[in-house]
Amino acid sequence: MVSPYPEPERIPNYRKITIPIDPWATGNFTKTIFENTNSRWLMIQMMPYMLRASAVPVNKTLRSPEVQSVLKEPEGFDLLITGIMTDAAFGVSHQLGCPTVVVCPNAPMAVVNDMVGNPTPISTIPNMMLGLTHPMSFRDRVANLGGFLFDEVFSFVWKYYQRQTYEEHFPPGQYPSYDAVRKNVSLVFLNHHFTKGTPRPYVPAMIEVGGLQIKDKPSPLPEDVRQWIEGAEEGVIFFSLGTNLFSSSMPPEMLSAILQTFRTLKQRIIWKWDTQDMPNKPANVMLKDWLPQDDILAHPNVRLFIMHGGLGGIAEALFHGVPLVGIPMFGDQPVNLAKVEKEGWAYVLKHTEVTVETFSKAVNEVLHNPRYRDSVKRLSELFRDRPQSAMDTAVYWTEYVIRHKGAPHLRYPGADMNFCKRHSLDVLALLGLVAIVIFKPE
Repeated sequence: MVSPYPEPERIPNYRKITIPIDPWATGNFTKTIFENTNSRWLMIQMMPYMLRASAVPVNKTLRSPEVQSVLKEPEGFDLLITGIMTDAAFGVSHQLGCPTVVVCPNAPMAVVNDMVGNPTPISTIPNMMLGLTHPMSFRDRVANLGGFLFDEVFSFVWKYYQRQTYEEHFPPGQYPSYDAVRKNVSLVFLNHHFTKGTPRPYVPAMIEVGGLQIKDKPSPLPEDVRQWIEGAEEGVIFFSLGTNLFSSSMPPEMLSAILQTFRTLKQRIIWKWDTQDMPNKPANVMLKDWLPQDDILAHPNVRLFIMHGGLGGIAEALFHGVPLVGIPMFGDQPVNLAKVEKEGWAYVLKHTEVTVETFSKAVNEVLHNPRYRDSVKRLSELFRDRPQSAMDTAVYWTEYVIRHKGAPHLRYPGADMNFCKRHSLDVLALLGLVAIVIFKPE
């Protein structure tokens, strides 16, 4: 395992290489997010920066002496598991002589579908950036076509930057081409579940493991956190904006509105806060720079989760039956929360519209209107109802790929066709030409 995060737990068959990497989302980035009024436009503006920034940890990882030492070891490797935006790692699988499994943190984007030839019917699958829900009107489908074209542009830019990184470490002529190794992906794990969005078609090499991070049995909470939660007679509100957004960077007027609301509540609040202090902190608020999110949401005394719309947090809240107040900030978060709001277990509030009145209304609505908790409990049953857990599913298919030497029989033939061939556009063009010749007026 190569990761920037140190892990204290020791496992006998587990070897860990820790490579510290500065987060690409800095305080200045978070400040830009909070000040932005159009998350979609900001996403477009930030796209080249994010794609360039994604190369930094990959370069640092591949150049590290520890990883270079592993690549030179005679010991064989059965499988490489990597994430998206790390295409240069595909060269590692070639060097080690093993198949590759990719883990995607959301529903598949065009650039991920392309790895295994997965289809995306644009008439039925809403684009992840548009916030559309099914069924789509004619106007929605027109917009969805625009979103599809944007995805293709994004995919082109993605591959441009990833190709540069790959060829820097695996020069052409000495190693297979970038396009060739992208097609060598055996399996893609998706952090998605059909109950969380529009059902979609998948090729055999795409497997849904939505909720993979959720434990069957929660771990014990830190003692101070446990006492804080269990001592709350009216329950607890959990507030977290995820890993990459720093709550301390939010505008003063937004922070003031949130704190004024919290002062009026009978519930206790536990807030993931990235600094050691908070100005004018209410007595019913506990601050922690790190919190075991899944374990907290599993506690029956948690009444509400205030969050930014990340898929991991949504899955954990759904699994444990905790309703949401969503404050989407960036990327796919508005779309994720739009779906949850339509399902009836979230109240969504734009971060630019947070005032004492709007935030207080949102929090009290979800706390005191039983329809939110009833909806999430019903949907939680659907999300939990599986033949095996997400973890067991991932373990089975990981071992399956190893057992069958990359499982090439799972590969969809369309993955190796271009767009025109895959959609028979060349055949349709021929038929059209024949029709023109046959029915051409004298």
